[in-house]
Amino acid sequence: MSGETRHTIGDLARRTGLSVKTIRYYADSGIVPPTDRSPAGYRLFGTEAVARLELVRTLRDLGLDLATIRRVVDHEVTLHEVAAAHADALAVQIRVLRLRQAGLTVAARRGAGPSEVDELHRLAQLTTRERGQLVDDFLGSVFAGIGDQPGYRV
Repeated sequence: MSGETRHTIGDLARRTGLSVKTIRYYADSGIVPPTDRSPAGYRLFGTEAVARLELVRTLRDLGLDLATIRRVVDHEVTLHEVAAAHADALAVQIRVLRLRQAGLTVAARRGAGPSEVDELHRLAQLTTRERGQLVDDFLGSVFAGIGDQPGYRV
């Protein structure tokens, strides 16, 4: 390692756009460990630290927590596995947000009161199967006996 370029925290901060405080925290927590120390005791990092810090920054920007990021950089799990799991989790969150938006939009358009908002919220939380059963029950009650009327066929 004697011929390898070593970077100070300040140099890494300039190269990666991360703050010195953040890099120090990552170093102290072992996510991006220093390669060496200067004679004055300052942390020094190898060239791979730049790439590792950029990966960490990207994963943080995508919403991953530090414990998960540590598992990725320590090769305990693959980036592919983590990305797939987080994409699935985001899909669920997006679905929940869309349901909330729909309920609030309906409430706003109707000028709904507290009881209507509560009812909309409960409806939005039903499963697809429960919503389907609710519609089937409604249609069954509306059209009950219509086949018995002259001129109607079901």
